[in-house]
Amino acid sequence: MSIRNISGGNALLLKKNSLLAVAIAAVIGGSGASAEEMLEEVVVEGFRGTLVKSRDLKRDAVGTQDSIVAEDIAEFPDLNLAESLQRIPGVTITRDGGEGRRIAVRGLDSNFALVQLNGMDVLGNTDTAMDSRSQGSRDRAFDFNLFASELFSQVDVKKSYSASQDEGGLAGNVGLRTAKPFDYEGFNLAVSGQLGSNELTEDASPRTAMLISNTWENFGALASAAYSSRDTLEQGVNTYRWRRRADDNGAASIYGPAVTAEEEAAMRNGEVLAPRAVGRLSAWFNDQERLGLTTAFQFRADTFDLTLDMLYGELNSVRDEYHLNPRGNEGSMAYGAGVTTNDVTIVDGVLLAGDYTDTGINVESRDHQVDTEFSQVVLSGNWYLSDRLTLRGLVGNETSDLDVDSLKVFTETRGDFSFDYTRDIMEPVIAYGQDMTDASQYWLEELDIFGSVNETENSTVKFDLDYTPNDTDLVRAGVSFKALENRTIREDRNDILNDYDNGRDYADLLDDSFFRTMSGNEAGTWAVVDAYAVLNSDLVSRLNSEGDNDPLAVSVDIGDSTDRVREETSSLYVEYEWDRQLGALPFRGNIGLRYYETDTASDYSQNDQLLTLERTYDGLLPAVNLVVQPSDDTYVRFGWSRNVTRPSYGDLSGAPQVNTDSGSLEVSGTNPTLEPYESDNLDVSYEWYFTDAGYMAIGYYRKDLDGYIVQQTEMMPFAETGVSTSLLPEDYTLDSQARVTRAVNSESATLQGIEFTLQRDFDFLPAPFNQMGIVGSYTRADGEVNNYAGGEQLSTTDFPNLSKNAGNITLYYETDVWGTRLSQSYRSDYIQNASDGNDEDYRGFLASTFWDLSAFYNVNDRLKLTLEGSNLTDEQDRQYSSKDAVKRLYNVTNSGRTVYLGVSYQF
Repeated sequence: MSIRNISGGNALLLKKNSLLAVAIAAVIGGSGASAEEMLEEVVVEGFRGTLVKSRDLKRDAVGTQDSIVAEDIAEFPDLNLAESLQRIPGVTITRDGGEGRRIAVRGLDSNFALVQLNGMDVLGNTDTAMDSRSQGSRDRAFDFNLFASELFSQVDVKKSYSASQDEGGLAGNVGLRTAKPFDYEGFNLAVSGQLGSNELTEDASPRTAMLISNTWENFGALASAAYSSRDTLEQGVNTYRWRRRADDNGAASIYGPAVTAEEEAAMRNGEVLAPRAVGRLSAWFNDQERLGLTTAFQFRADTFDLTLDMLYGELNSVRDEYHLNPRGNEGSMAYGAGVTTNDVTIVDGVLLAGDYTDTGINVESRDHQVDTEFSQVVLSGNWYLSDRLTLRGLVGNETSDLDVDSLKVFTETRGDFSFDYTRDIMEPVIAYGQDMTDASQYWLEELDIFGSVNETENSTVKFDLDYTPNDTDLVRAGVSFKALENRTIREDRNDILNDYDNGRDYADLLDDSFFRTMSGNEAGTWAVVDAYAVLNSDLVSRLNSEGDNDPLAVSVDIGDSTDRVREETSSLYVEYEWDRQLGALPFRGNIGLRYYETDTASDYSQNDQLLTLERTYDGLLPAVNLVVQPSDDTYVRFGWSRNVTRPSYGDLSGAPQVNTDSGSLEVSGTNPTLEPYESDNLDVSYEWYFTDAGYMAIGYYRKDLDGYIVQQTEMMPFAETGVSTSLLPEDYTLDSQARVTRAVNSESATLQGIEFTLQRDFDFLPAPFNQMGIVGSYTRADGEVNNYAGGEQLSTTDFPNLSKNAGNITLYYETDVWGTRLSQSYRSDYIQNASDGNDEDYRGFLASTFWDLSAFYNVNDRLKLTLEGSNLTDEQDRQYSSKDAVKRLYNVTNSGRTVYLGVSYQF
């Protein structure tokens, strides 16, 4: 702790009845100075200071809330907002390329958390390199890797709901706040720079940030910027799930000498469970640039104040993606005439090992370019109509654009291959019998190309009126209007060379200049191609000469989009809040009711005809939050509320698909008639603020959801599907039974858990150990969702994205000159989603533990040196596919350790 003269936004405001105030008064009592005078001069700095500020925000809140604040100008506690949020009890994250991307609050994935930036809803999606991680999904989630953490000064996670909060965050409301000029007094300039390196890429990744602000009596202005560039490599082994499938060739010789007659019959009949793609070696290289800019202007007068916030961000990625695997039909045992199976190992009907000669081997080289652009403008203000009446307003607009261009080039050869899962079902031993870096052995086999654009625009208008009839009560009412539009368009040109032998006709195009040896991957090396060099080669003219009319041309213009969701929501609320006594006990709380009405319109094109499906739904959302103080340092909280989360855009829009490829009539697609998820929520907690440097909290929560959305498959006559008869294939009638797969509102789901938090300085220990401290949390949760097949409830599964055990702990040591902290975050295994049971029953991730390190050294009052280390143990992301209650490899990757060295200076 340091003592200096402060004022303005940097001051830690201390209540007179807090233990900290009492302790300070006692310490200085003999000096002759009053406690009130000295309270204006005390600030706790550094990481310990952020903990104290966050603790005070939690204690003063009416509902259940956790916060994270910047320890100083443009200095957020972590490199990434998601990685900071995982320190909050009940919050877990997913990663992409080793960096936190999305959050789950209390087991509900990122679609269920309403993220607001500077007071208005924010929707910002980027793209993940992994198909298995919902690549390119259209949802309501926010990707926290869009922005550098230096742009933000505070994050609030409100887990209990009040009527004055916007509806839509069934899991919780996450409020992001950028810095404001009146957060600081007078002129301020802070700059920082870092250089980072990842052990797998060995690049020099720059990261820099700047903030400048000034205040002139009633006016203040601020600008900040953050830029970073980083190279990442995520590598590992994967399958295309596991499938029961008959052998490709049907020749007895390929089963190998050890196969019994019964096993051969089982393999022929598709009764053996085999890994699709057997074992694919993969590497995802990503060259990423991120830019963020903010400006804020504030004006303060006696009767009103205004704040104008503007934010702009870009996240641009160029990915090179490479895969090597045997080219089996749907990933079965072997492929191609002439292949020989030397041996296989089958255990309990599962193919676990095999050795093949002269089988097809495939290399996929992919160039994937992703550009994300985000902008937001928010004007907010307060008009103090009288001492007891205040009008608050907000007007904002936000846009988010995601552009993706992707090209895949498949080259192929033949050779010897073996795999073995008997040692570890998640990490097979893969071996090739020839030099896979020899470019001369490959021919061109296939090309796929696509482009997509996803645009979202969101506008918000809000007005709130606060009336304080006396010193203890507050009546609040408000109205809001939101208009949102999401559009997408995608064009694919797949199977351009759609015949196995056809690619050999263009083998002469692939000379050595197209190839290079993929390096940097610990799993192995092989020859890959420059995808765009192939695209720009003579291949196009060769195909044009055969009359294909520019087969590789893909042009995506969002103006041509017919896939659009429009959504307008009007809401109003009234809320009563009080701060009184319940007998001799302080008693605070609020009770309120919110009404909302949402109109949706989903556009799609069908047979060159633009169709629109419209619907309207509404609801009442009551909420009550109570806080009782049995003593000065203990708080008991109770909350009950009802809240909703609306369906994702991907579930609401798009044309239905009808096909007969499997030999039966199948219908799949979206469901514009979906209703929102609705949940009744219960929160109970006990908090003990036992010293000026710590607290303990334990809480219980429960959510009972109705209308939970799941993918359902059922049989029905085509006439009942709601699909246009123009899509009915020949030889089928309206009475023909169709297998329909689409999202539906399920019956119910239940989620409950216990959260425990501890924050404590070790000031009771002798020096130098009294400079240490600990902060940690643990969550134990449980939940289940109904599963359907054929329109009937068959069973229940664990709640998606819910880890039954999750926790984090940070041990820190801090003085005025230097400090360090070591953090661990753990989450147990969880399912990602339930499936229809063909390839898998469900998919998920195994348990993971990540370690991070942070340290600083203050050269003087203005200059600071920093060290940041993330994923110190190079933890793997282990994704599994489960069939018949056994978890098997889906995708296992690692992304390496990352270290940043930095310097910051404040003028």
